Amino acid sequence: MQQRQADFNQDALKGLQDFNRQAFFDAHEYFEEAWRSSPLEERELYRALLQISGGFYRLTQGRPTAAHKFFDRALHWLQPFPSPFKTVDIDSLRAWLTELLNALAEGHSSEAILTQFFHPIDLSNQEAL
Repeated sequence: MQQRQADFNQDALKGLQDFNRQAFFDAHEYFEEAWRSSPLEERELYRALLQISGGFYRLTQGRPTAAHKFFDRALHWLQPFPSPFKTVDIDSLRAWLTELLNALAEGHSSEAILTQFFHPIDLSNQEAL
């Protein structure tokens, strides 16, 4: 169910821009607004993205246990979605979250996870970003 990026919530697009610049707190705020204002079909995708940005924000605070909770919740919210959905490769997000959760379980430091495991979230057809 590939959809054009124009159909992606504009607050969520701003959140992705901030997330990809590692402005995790600001990204979280945009994703929260997208979650609150979106139709039911896509709402939980934005909730998952706000959880991912919240997890990375917690890592910047040196709080890996809190980050683990955020990443675990994000994985939960992504479960019902097909891949791709709204131009997002959901399968890749699930795999990445599993990798992050494993790194946290193995005791990697917050700093190590931020430097070794962070990567931007890409959308198909990113010309609008």
